Amino acid sequence: MLKGSDLIRDPARDVGFPLGAAAVQFGVLVLGGLVYTAIVGGSAERLVTAMMIDAIMVIGIQIYVGNTGVLSFGHIGFGAIAGYAFAVLAIAPQRKGTVIRNAPWGLDEVQLHPALAVGVALVVALIAAAIVGVGLARSGTKSGSVSATVITLALLFVTHEIAINWTDLTGGDRAGLSFSIGATLDSRIPVYLTLFGAIVVARLFAQSRSGRLAKAAREDNLAARAMGVNPQVQQMIALLISVAVVTLAASLRVYEIGNITPKFFFFQYTLLTLVMLIVGGRNGVTGALVGVVVITAGRELTRKLASDGYEVFGVGLDGAPADWIFREGLSDIFLGGAMLGFMVFRPNGLLDDWELDEWFRRRFGAKAEAQPGPLSEIEAPEPLQLEVADVTVQFGGFRALSGASVVADNSEIVGLIGPNGAGKTTLLNVVTGLVQPTEGSVKLGSVDLTNAASHELARNGLVRTFQNLRLFSSLTVRENVEVASRVAAAHRVKRRRPDVDSLIAEAGLWEHRNRRARELDYGNSRRLELARAAAMSPSFLLLDEPTSGMSDAESAEMIEQVRHMAATVGAGVLVIDHDLNFITGISDRIYVLDQGRMIAVGSPDSIQADPLVRAAYLGSGPED
Repeated sequence: MLKGSDLIRDPARDVGFPLGAAAVQFGVLVLGGLVYTAIVGGSAERLVTAMMIDAIMVIGIQIYVGNTGVLSFGHIGFGAIAGYAFAVLAIAPQRKGTVIRNAPWGLDEVQLHPALAVGVALVVALIAAAIVGVGLARSGTKSGSVSATVITLALLFVTHEIAINWTDLTGGDRAGLSFSIGATLDSRIPVYLTLFGAIVVARLFAQSRSGRLAKAAREDNLAARAMGVNPQVQQMIALLISVAVVTLAASLRVYEIGNITPKFFFFQYTLLTLVMLIVGGRNGVTGALVGVVVITAGRELTRKLASDGYEVFGVGLDGAPADWIFREGLSDIFLGGAMLGFMVFRPNGLLDDWELDEWFRRRFGAKAEAQPGPLSEIEAPEPLQLEVADVTVQFGGFRALSGASVVADNSEIVGLIGPNGAGKTTLLNVVTGLVQPTEGSVKLGSVDLTNAASHELARNGLVRTFQNLRLFSSLTVRENVEVASRVAAAHRVKRRRPDVDSLIAEAGLWEHRNRRARELDYGNSRRLELARAAAMSPSFLLLDEPTSGMSDAESAEMIEQVRHMAATVGAGVLVIDHDLNFITGISDRIYVLDQGRMIAVGSPDSIQADPLVRAAYLGSGPED
């Protein structure tokens, strides 16, 4: 069971500063809108209101796209579902009688208070989101996945076609649905409240356990699963929260305009909101708000430049030779150009994932942190055995493993060596659920984990590192370790869970704790990967060439690092490496693979003396 401290690691960082920054961002938007309206006059009133509703919509999209990395074209489709549900329920029966007098389920006779209508629309949209979310999960959605984009794009087109053709419910693409005069939104207060709430929800979610796990999967789906994260669950949570915010924005948009037709929530609005998100920076709430302001200002400027009779320094722009560019449609050209330009030259947007509250914390909330003391080593809580029995893996006509077996106790370090192509990494991939064996089994104690998913294996205590570094590059060193610690808090409750900062200090990374992982050098990156794995409180650490790319001195240091890190959590170790000195220096027992078969097992001394090993691994014949 999760404790409060596991849900919120740092109340000031995860709650206090986000709330303060949200108030500042909200205040700037409101004050800026009031100032602009006072300068320009009443004509700006509707523009500012529309901008704030667009900001709510874009924040809603950012909650999903920014935290999961999955580009969605379908959120405006969810907006269409919510918008029509709201309109059908909130419009007076007298108005509906003229366009949808044959509405199904007697909806033409129903009228709810707008607030209640929004609530029902929210339920309808969330049901649709749950259904689509299951489809996304079944498609194996991950950051950059084409299948996810296609599914969300299909949703957009399906909702549009339904809106056009289900005329008994929607009024079709000619009449649509409209409120009576004076029955529409007559105050900005609901917009203000929703906007502030959306900013708060977006930032609190990003700082929450679920939000951080979603961002880990965004950065590296495979590494996240190896740390016990189930990306499908986090993506579903992000989708539902995102659609809830989109529902509020869509309802406000319909209520403020006073009517709805199929074109309100189709491709043009999708393009507008995505451009706003991309230009500002889709990975951050602050960037999303900046994008809304920049694109709103750009559209208004280009609209004015393209209008008849508009002059600059007394020169008209609607005559030759300027009329070829300053003409109707310039706003759409601006939108398309902005998206193309930023995708090519600045794909992370103006601010990337920069957040105002994080800047506030670094600027005003920084405090001296004492380096934690050393972690004590512990014995394994109870004897446990990892048994890999008779594993065969066949890829088409190629047999990568043939009856390979390994047994390891959680009180020892077991090495696995062999020449290139021997099947070492394939065996480790079988143990960690990335490759399904053709034959054989994987057991941890009495639990058969042969067909378990990689995140389930990690939660059961089999945690790995990778031959090629797989860190959450945009997250800090501390956040990388926190991801694993948060999963351990939920699924490794009976194990000792070392403090995050203590693990970071133990890995020699204390001075780098607030740096992004991508800023570390290679040696420190390796140490971070080991510390992150240890934060999962594993029963076994499974290490794939932890000294790859290291010098002899660094390899020697890594021997002590691995031994100590494993001992701080009471874990056994199964380690693969090409460095024979490292393997013999660290292992209690060694298995040797050659061409997919185990050819020897024994102590480091006996393995070095084995003629079959010398022939296969050291390049010496048995006669030598």
